[in-house]
Amino acid sequence: MRYEQDAAQRATVLRHLSQSLAGAVSLFEKQEGVKLATFPDFKKARARYLEIQALIFTIADKAEEAPNRGVPADLKGWLVRMRLRSITSFTRMSLAFFREPPELLVHALGAYDILQQERESLMSLLNDFDMMLMEAALDDKTSMELDKVRQQMEEIVTLLDKHLKGAPAALRTFD
Repeated sequence: MRYEQDAAQRATVLRHLSQSLAGAVSLFEKQEGVKLATFPDFKKARARYLEIQALIFTIADKAEEAPNRGVPADLKGWLVRMRLRSITSFTRMSLAFFREPPELLVHALGAYDILQQERESLMSLLNDFDMMLMEAALDDKTSMELDKVRQQMEEIVTLLDKHLKGAPAALRTFD
């Protein structure tokens, strides 16, 4: 009896988390068209993206705790698709932001460190993106769309490299 209640409770938690994730991804996609005018705006968008990623990993962990106990067989594939959707939206927001970044972001003291950190973060995301593409079973239309996203990621890296060349030198501590 206790086992059945436990399984039912886990299935309910997973269902609620999945609904929250679907809503968060949909809302994030709707915000894709909003221009990020300042670096704090960009940081907020990145924070929302990271919250979505954390929710995805939480759902995956909860599903692994209770295999075959009310967990849909296609949950892993659905989570990969949710992750790809959120990456797509974040990439488009980032591209729009770094095509015309605020002058303060590019020319202020400390700009080099911020831009370098963003570049490293994006390179890590690009590697993860490639791994997910191999995991996901995608149709041709989706594959073509995700190829465009990958090209946009590469364009962002190129933009960041360009901005890094013009940014003030990295801050150093006194020796």
